[in-house]
Amino acid sequence: MKYKKLILIAALAIAGCSAKGDTASQQRSAIQQMRIDTLMKLYKVHPEARSEILKSKGYAVFSNNSSKILLFGFGSGYGVVKDLRSGKDTYMKMAQAGAGLGMGVKQQRTVLVFKDSKALSDFIKNGYIVGADANAAAKYDDKGLPALGASASAVAPDNVAVPKPVGVYELTEKGLAAQAMVNGYKYWPDDALNSK
Repeated sequence: MKYKKLILIAALAIAGCSAKGDTASQQRSAIQQMRIDTLMKLYKVHPEARSEILKSKGYAVFSNNSSKILLFGFGSGYGVVKDLRSGKDTYMKMAQAGAGLGMGVKQQRTVLVFKDSKALSDFIKNGYIVGADANAAAKYDDKGLPALGASASAVAPDNVAVPKPVGVYELTEKGLAAQAMVNGYKYWPDDALNSK
């Protein structure tokens, strides 16, 4: 009975992770505002990210909730990819799955910076699922490094293969955590929001 309650709470938390609004237009506006808020927070914590994004081919900003109950973790979210070459926005959905010991609900924003055109195009067309365990995080408060930002390749241990054309920033309620990989996520275009 206890596990059923935990699963129900986690499912409700995850179900709440969709853009606000009753219409596609309202949802697109909410996602645009989420992007602005996330980038402002990122630039405040890590000002150099602004230059990295401006020099890139494009970037993506996602908001998601994830839950971990005992051995299983899952999550969902939404976001938008900006192609800086064409100026086009592509709205996307995301899902997460994973395994490991733990419990809790986490809200986060993820910014992906695409340093080459192929990585950007592949992401929009195919989304991707990224490995489960290879990550390195800069922690906030008294649990590690002070809140600082770094691209994925800057914090990766030597034995971790990081896709060089993509930088990853993860913003949580505690500040900024830079990861070598976004763990167990799948991204795909949101057909309802992309058809205008």
